[in-house]
Amino acid sequence: MQKRTLIAYISAGSATERYADVIADTLRSRGHVVDVTDLKREKVPDLSSYENVVVGTGVRIGMVYRKGKQFLRRKDLKGKRLAIFLSSGMAVESAEKSKAKFLDPLVEKYGLDPIMYDAFPGKTPGSGGKLEDKTDPEIARRWAEELVSRLSESI
Repeated sequence: MQKRTLIAYISAGSATERYADVIADTLRSRGHVVDVTDLKREKVPDLSSYENVVVGTGVRIGMVYRKGKQFLRRKDLKGKRLAIFLSSGMAVESAEKSKAKFLDPLVEKYGLDPIMYDAFPGKTPGSGGKLEDKTDPEIARRWAEELVSRLSESI
């Protein structure tokens, strides 16, 4: 029986959704069975049939999206191989600072043990109040390639 992976994400401005799609495509191209769930629009699935769970969330006005945090608090994540990604404007300048500010506290607070977690560039305020898209799908593709390796190692 093939190992299944769930990618659950919450996106407000489409950056996290784009990253979730790139990660899903990369995992599928390496033979993984992947389901993708938009936490804003879809019912959260039962996790019992998944060995791997990837959670993607974003940040707006300095706060991680509530539905992303709620998902990370789930008790049924225990025993799953977990990976987390975040898209934020702060990660445009420094992925490490964004990870330290937004993801490290969640990992610690919820007692998570992800095999990988990182922050990717999102959207930033631009001229005239419009958001500038700074997403970089190639970063997500490389991250997903590394994730494939780690998932293989941790079997």
